[in-house]
Amino acid sequence: MIIVSTDGTGPRDGGAIGWAWVAHGSGRFDSGGAADGTAQVAELVALRQAVEAHPGDEPLFVEASSQYAVRCASEWLDAWKAQGWRTASGGEVPHLDLVRGIDDVVTGRGGPVRFRWARGHVDSPFTQRAQELARLAAEDWAAGRGDLDGTLLADPIDSAATPAERQPEPVGARHGRDDHRGPVTSGPDWELGTLFD
Repeated sequence: MIIVSTDGTGPRDGGAIGWAWVAHGSGRFDSGGAADGTAQVAELVALRQAVEAHPGDEPLFVEASSQYAVRCASEWLDAWKAQGWRTASGGEVPHLDLVRGIDDVVTGRGGPVRFRWARGHVDSPFTQRAQELARLAAEDWAAGRGDLDGTLLADPIDSAATPAERQPEPVGARHGRDDHRGPVTSGPDWELGTLFD
């Protein structure tokens, strides 16, 4: 089973946001942000990015400190989808593009995906590291050091591609070839403990 901690941060009323995920076993991680958004948007992006970065048949367990994001992905999504992407009261689903994006990556993945709420600021190095990476990304965007084109997600998912064709490059890790070990394809080549130093 793959376990991933996620976090998203941003102001309640809009401004620079950041998101991040950290995989427990491999130590792989990724983060990013946008010049404008909300904490809810950042949390949903973190969930989507975590699932998209872990294709395959192995079960995926994603934990987030946002009850809203977890409920969107695991409780409300199926009902919204069955109702033509409308809420129970008939209104528009908030952040519909992100919610549909989560649905796309979950249904396009070979293995099962489960989401769980994890209380924020718990004594977990993975949760704490995801929070730190999301905060740093938001600070970069607020200071004008974010991506120049202002894109929240780098590339939209190619819905026609099979899960095998959507294999991502390793993120948060050194790419390329090491003369002694061959190509790096699944994460960093350092000890897990150094991720948190």
